[in-house]
Amino acid sequence: MKTPPKKLRILSLEDSPFDAELILNTLQECELVMAWTRVDNRVDYENTIHNFQPDLILADYKLPSFNGAQALEITKNLCPDVPFIVISGCVGEETAVELLKNGATDFILKDRLGRLVPAVHRAIMEVESRNACRQAERDLHELNGQLEHRVVERSNELRAKNAIMEEDLEMARELQMAFLPSHFPTIPQGVPEAESALKFSSFFHPTSLVSGDFYNIVRISDSSVGIFICDVMGHGVRAALVTAIMRALEAQLGDVAGDPGTLLTQMNHQLRGIFRQLETTVFATACYVIVDVATGRLTYANAGHPDPLLVRKATGKIEMIGIGQKHGPALGLIKNISYDSYDLKLNEGDRVLLFTDGLFEVENAQEESFGRSRLRNVIRQSASLPLTKLIQNVSSEIENFAKDKAFTDDVCLVGMEISRLEPNITPITHHRLLISGEPLYRRGRVTCE
Repeated sequence: MKTPPKKLRILSLEDSPFDAELILNTLQECELVMAWTRVDNRVDYENTIHNFQPDLILADYKLPSFNGAQALEITKNLCPDVPFIVISGCVGEETAVELLKNGATDFILKDRLGRLVPAVHRAIMEVESRNACRQAERDLHELNGQLEHRVVERSNELRAKNAIMEEDLEMARELQMAFLPSHFPTIPQGVPEAESALKFSSFFHPTSLVSGDFYNIVRISDSSVGIFICDVMGHGVRAALVTAIMRALEAQLGDVAGDPGTLLTQMNHQLRGIFRQLETTVFATACYVIVDVATGRLTYANAGHPDPLLVRKATGKIEMIGIGQKHGPALGLIKNISYDSYDLKLNEGDRVLLFTDGLFEVENAQEESFGRSRLRNVIRQSASLPLTKLIQNVSSEIENFAKDKAFTDDVCLVGMEISRLEPNITPITHHRLLISGEPLYRRGRVTCE
């Protein structure tokens, strides 16, 4: 059913019944649906505005008790949104202009009532347009309020979820830090660290709460210790989860812990089986070193990891362990890869430094990398210091180099010092695997600066 048109409530301020009838007839000729009422004095005018609540006011200018200008002021105070059209027959141009300036909607001469209907329609359209704009503004304000409320609710939800996530990450950080050695093995077993034939020190700096770097130091036998270090591609939670997997694999493969090449070979086989199920490429570089103080030998295998450094006490030279040797690829990339083990001779006072690439890739504000040369220079300058102090100097140098620029990669540095050899301790018996008739362990080559 079609809704009938709303009646337009018109208030006529006119002291002449004849003129009022003429105006009413003019409006009726255009079939305007309306409710009409007329007043001719101020008191009735004000009362009718309150009671009748007009949609349109048609006002004569000259009335016995007051005029159209005063009526306009009353209208602006009582119903400022109602169109106010002045209809008069004896008002000059200046007065008409002044009325329009003061807020009158239009001005029509009584001898030109043909303009009245278009003026009424125009005034009604202006009111409807204004009301529509105001309704749109109210709707927009309401929508904004609802949106703000939803944003606040969503922000609170995200804040709560972030708090839970932060708690989880903090727990993950604590667990990951618990995976790192809290104390180091001693040789002979049970002696204080200060009296151990092997001394250790480390620096560990994750770029976020959790890290993709990991290291572990474990006793292999009464005379030997193994150092495992790895760097998982990427940062954050994903990389940290992979380090947890590698930590578990390291423990699981304890039976081959005395053979660096075999350990990395089996670890690669296990990781490859896990990583191939992922949609993205994941890999980890790793290096595994075993030092035996009974034989004075260092045995190592490398899976795409930065070469460790060997600081010779006798000469003060810094050597790269494994330079020129065949290194296998990073773990988890290629199946059926065998990693070779190599060995070299150590002397009392020699030091071995293992690290991830974040150590020398630290950048300063000019995006200049710390670099391997600076790293070796710092180590050379600190070579006469105790091992712990040397590690502290290296970490301080890279932090000073970066200054206020945050590290872009996790940093891990592990130092080991051969305080003395223990030839009276029964050395570890290595299981020699044969590849093409040659022993897997080969004498390693090092490069001196």
